[in-house]
Amino acid sequence: MSTTQERLQTPPHEAPGGPVEVATTGRKRRFLIPVGIIVAIVGIIFGVRYLIYAAHHVSTDDAQIGGDITTISARVKGQVVGVYVHENQLVHKGDKLLKIDDSDYLIAIAQAKAALAQALAAQQAAAQGVPLQSAVTAAQTAQAEAGVAQASGQTQSANAGIVAAEGRLAAAKAQANAATADAVKAQHDLDRAKQLVAEGAIPRSQWDASQAAYDTAIANQQSAQHDVDIAQAGVSQASAAAQQAQAGIAASNAQLLQAQTGNQTTGIKVAQAQTASAQVTAARASLASAELQLSYTNVTAPIDGVISKKSVDVGDTLSVGQPVMAIASTSDLYVVANLKETQITNVRVGQPVEIKVDAYPGHTFTGKVLSLSAATGATFALIPPDNASGNFTKVVQRLPARTSIDASSDPEHLLKQGLSAEISIDTTNH
Repeated sequence: MSTTQERLQTPPHEAPGGPVEVATTGRKRRFLIPVGIIVAIVGIIFGVRYLIYAAHHVSTDDAQIGGDITTISARVKGQVVGVYVHENQLVHKGDKLLKIDDSDYLIAIAQAKAALAQALAAQQAAAQGVPLQSAVTAAQTAQAEAGVAQASGQTQSANAGIVAAEGRLAAAKAQANAATADAVKAQHDLDRAKQLVAEGAIPRSQWDASQAAYDTAIANQQSAQHDVDIAQAGVSQASAAAQQAQAGIAASNAQLLQAQTGNQTTGIKVAQAQTASAQVTAARASLASAELQLSYTNVTAPIDGVISKKSVDVGDTLSVGQPVMAIASTSDLYVVANLKETQITNVRVGQPVEIKVDAYPGHTFTGKVLSLSAATGATFALIPPDNASGNFTKVVQRLPARTSIDASSDPEHLLKQGLSAEISIDTTNH
């Protein structure tokens, strides 16, 4: 019979599949339950976070990187004498791309310069002719006006001379009439004295006195008639002077009219000077156009970017507007995302965007919503769906949205135009 101590130290004998297996299962259960609880809690946390994230974010993988593509074309015709870039080469704004033969354009510039020199010479000559003609016209006009004034004065003086001469003629005629009357009286007195002397009624001395008075009267009459003749000649002379003065006025007026026609000549000179100035302006414009055409023979890059679709080589002959290459911009890239019409409810311009690109997994780029299209993609399709045909099947439409790409999120310029992208728009602030 065993003691109590032996019974305590000796483990009881257990059958297989008994209490030992039950203990192991209990220990597993005690381990799995907390793990399951933790997994459930983590799942709930992530599920809640996803639901919260999905409630305030709009995502789509129907998106592509876009950017500006500038087509380079020839602005002048000619043969290519130099190509300075190759396919996929990075260029900067102002870099020389190709050279077109400029021989014809240099000749055009020389011709334009010669035409400009000729126009400048004509302008200078016309400009000098205007003041010269104006001075000549002013001098001739002043001289003619002075002649008119002088002739007018002479006419007035001649008219006054006529008046004075006519006055003297009238006085001489009056004196002649008086002398004639005296001569007639003396004749009568002499006839009476002669008869009285014959009759012995008067002494001969009285007859002699009558004879002397008669002779004196006849002399006075002749003298008065002579004065009349002189006065008449004076009137004729004054009239001739007046006529000469009138002729002088007519001549001076003719000279004045001729001088005034010089104003028209001056106007013609001014018009010629203006025409010459216009020709100078046209010649300068032609020269500027020729120089501009010459500058077009050097084709330069208008933007920073990468050369693509190069289709020109040395020796090619280009026509105006012929495309020769394209430049794909590496800056100011954007994303065009086609959102479902059910996703645009809370999308607004300026909302932040996260961008993921298939080419760079694990790398997230950032940006903002720039704009939403005014119409869906189907609206701009070449053959839009005609729902009025009766065969209508409702299809969720997509609206293009453009988002920017922050330059700070792509410092190495990894993104390229056309790459597939996935965006997520934060609509929290809608």
